[in-house]
Amino acid sequence: MKTFFTTLLASLLCCTVLHAQQAQEEERTPIPYEYPAFKDATVTMMFGTQKHVKGNIYLDGSKFYFMQEGKNIEADLGNIRQVSFGDTLYVVMNQMMARVVARDSSKMLVCVKTIDTYEMEGRKDGFGGRDQSGEGLPYFQVDINGVLGMIELNNAPDREKARQFPLKRDYYFILDGDIVPAKEQPVLGRYDEFRQQVLKGLTENRFWSWKDERSLAQLLQLL
Repeated sequence: MKTFFTTLLASLLCCTVLHAQQAQEEERTPIPYEYPAFKDATVTMMFGTQKHVKGNIYLDGSKFYFMQEGKNIEADLGNIRQVSFGDTLYVVMNQMMARVVARDSSKMLVCVKTIDTYEMEGRKDGFGGRDQSGEGLPYFQVDINGVLGMIELNNAPDREKARQFPLKRDYYFILDGDIVPAKEQPVLGRYDEFRQQVLKGLTENRFWSWKDERSLAQLLQLL
């Protein structure tokens, strides 16, 4: 078993991208949807039946919306197992739509992309505290149709930036039915000392990052 993990780790390190992203780049969108227009989607219900609709991912909370009689309707995620847009698959996780990044047998790496409401309000902490440094930009409340009002700012780049929604990506592993945040402590804490050392052989490589999607996909093979 030890030889197996050593060999697998060596192969993963050989194919590690030499410039793994060390921090997520700032990501923004002019509309609060994943796609610029509603597109063909196949919805698989909890009991296996399928429906074909025009759908989209609403990024304020990562919800699934579909078109019905010309209106955008929020779907009840309690009745949905997964939604596919062509080759892109989303599964329902904690009442949110999570994009499947990688799969290995029954294990998955998923990504939940949402509007960063703390960033929108100029906040830097997770407790609702206002940013006192003056670096935060004022925003209006997220609107379902993506309509923003005018904002009084000093220059054109700031005005353009303020009209866009800041985004964040949160990654999770789904392991044996458990949802595990893709972070060092929650992941490594699941294993004994030997397995932790094997995993650290990958995660402590200088070209590997907990914030890089491809790095996390490599880790999935060892979990």
